[in-house]
Amino acid sequence: MPQPGTDYVGIGAVVLVSLTLMGLPQPRQEAIAASLRSSALATGQWAFSRVIRFATGEERARHLLTRNVQLSLENMRLREAEEENDRLRRALDFRSRNQFGQIIPAEVIGRDPDLLFDVLVINAGEDLGLKQDWPVVTTDGLVGHVVEVGQRSSVVQLVFGVRVSAVVQGGRAHGMVSAVDGNRFQLSYVDASSRIEEGDRIVTSGLGGRYQKGLTLGTVTQVTQLEEDPLFQEVFLESDVDFWGLEEVFVLSPPEVVAGAPIP
Repeated sequence: MPQPGTDYVGIGAVVLVSLTLMGLPQPRQEAIAASLRSSALATGQWAFSRVIRFATGEERARHLLTRNVQLSLENMRLREAEEENDRLRRALDFRSRNQFGQIIPAEVIGRDPDLLFDVLVINAGEDLGLKQDWPVVTTDGLVGHVVEVGQRSSVVQLVFGVRVSAVVQGGRAHGMVSAVDGNRFQLSYVDASSRIEEGDRIVTSGLGGRYQKGLTLGTVTQVTQLEEDPLFQEVFLESDVDFWGLEEVFVLSPPEVVAGAPIP
């Protein structure tokens, strides 16, 4: 009994082709068989070559992706090296121009992430002769001063938490600098008759004994004459120091300290 779904047309076609081939002469049968073998081999080779090409393409894509990642990492490394070299060049230039005494380079190894206590930790201490109250700077300006000295590390109080006696580098007007917010500071008690303009540089005056004279505090960004207090003017400045991204700093000894021989 025929099974359901039997393909009678296909079976009939196969039988018809077989009978036809059997009726052909022997040379003709061999020629047709050879032709069928060639077609089958060609189809197999085509399919195999497609698989090979696909596998090769996938391997090539994986190699290119890996190479792209390698180049990206190398590019990042080179950018970081360039940035570090730039910082070192500026640091060396700073050292050649320095007139403030011994310079002790140090790396920042700890910080308050929110600057809540306005301090950071550096990897220099008694081993390098550091003392309390020594100024800490970068090539961009004043950072703060040493408040606690350990054997191999020290705590630095950032300039946010102190008031600094300052002077306008051009007009020589004096005042006191204190933090406002972020990198913004205010120069207070400036005489109204003093000539101060935006862009003027504010530096430490040297009064008070903690900070040597001439350390950069920032650049004037705003000057306002006070109507309610005509004797003084309101002056704001911004520091160029990146307090939140500090990596390297310099501790300055007093001018009388000879390199390698701190004062007792």
